[in-house]
Amino acid sequence: MNLFVKICGICSEGDLEQISALKPDALGFVQWPKSKRYIAPETVGQWKTPHGIKRVGVFVSPTEEELRYAANTAKLDVLQIHRLPENWSVERKYFHGLEIWRALKPEEMVFMECGFQFDRFLLDSYDPVRVGGTGKTCDWTKAYDLVRASEVPILLAGGLTAQNVAEAVAAVNPWGVDISSGVEIEPGVKDIEKVKAFIKACRFCA
Repeated sequence: MNLFVKICGICSEGDLEQISALKPDALGFVQWPKSKRYIAPETVGQWKTPHGIKRVGVFVSPTEEELRYAANTAKLDVLQIHRLPENWSVERKYFHGLEIWRALKPEEMVFMECGFQFDRFLLDSYDPVRVGGTGKTCDWTKAYDLVRASEVPILLAGGLTAQNVAEAVAAVNPWGVDISSGVEIEPGVKDIEKVKAFIKACRFCA
């Protein structure tokens, strides 16, 4: 099976168009206003993406109302959630046809208790301020153990680049990979040549 590739932190229509032409499997749009990569759902909703590329909204401690509004307004296919609020729950009937992913560090997944059935997990490094896009790798050994034990497909994120993604995939064997800062000139501005190199490296991992 081919490695699923997500390019996250898209902040301009120009980057979106150029990266879409490279045919990643998903594009991520940060829906957390405190992030340097934040882009409003109203703006994302105006942007077009080719058929077959998933549109992923990235959220931090969202309410159900925030998720519903962004999903409809930004025309999302996937809701990726960091830092679940206490007693968090959503009604699946309001999100028919959407995937819901949970992002967390490997140590959290070991002790995770949540009755909600997520469609994917995303393992990332932890930063109390930035929440993703840290440029730091997570624990690949723990990530590998979790990939082996989990029935839910897992994406690997955190500190990936075109230079280390083959090593990461060999070490962890994830379903997919997710990158943001590793293909940037600065937060929110993508280096298209780095994106191209990363996607090419990922395709050789398949």
